[in-house]
Amino acid sequence: MAIPTISGLCHLSAPPKAGATSFALQQACLAIADGKRVIWGSEVMPDNVRFSQIFCSLNISAASRFHGMSTAGEFKRCILEIGRAARILPNVGLVVIDGWTPPKGRVSSDTKSTILELASSLNKGCDLLLTSQSYADASGDSEYLIRGEKVLSDAGFDTWKLGRPSDDARRILTIEEEVIPLLLEEEGFKRI
Repeated sequence: MAIPTISGLCHLSAPPKAGATSFALQQACLAIADGKRVIWGSEVMPDNVRFSQIFCSLNISAASRFHGMSTAGEFKRCILEIGRAARILPNVGLVVIDGWTPPKGRVSSDTKSTILELASSLNKGCDLLLTSQSYADASGDSEYLIRGEKVLSDAGFDTWKLGRPSDDARRILTIEEEVIPLLLEEEGFKRI
């Protein structure tokens, strides 16, 4: 059974090494297989081996609809350029900002407002997927907390959580109250 696909505005939060980037790559692959273009923004481009494993189902010409852009440097300028590219290029169906928050500490108000500006600037029919690292809840009230969750929820983003309940390839995707067991394989995630 296929994994859930995002629609609209989505924020995927996961602890380190849970597979958020792999999940986002798989969403990109699905969008490209559907004839869309994908704009990918991150400080570091995805591992080329992981990229080729997940994109192995696409022919090489289809994979050319994946456009990687760096978010290193001045974040706001980079994000605004990603938004401009998404509006200019034809048939962009998905924008991914992988690691939109810093791995530690608070998300700055400038970063939050820049992301909201990006979300409001995209063409109709273009989905936006943000990934972030969740962090351990020191209070013990919950296992992990999500950076930037409130501001994104208030702006209409769906929050998806990807968890790693054990040290093997099993993962748990939580969408609202629905818990979906997944298995992370070389070609990406599959439902179990």
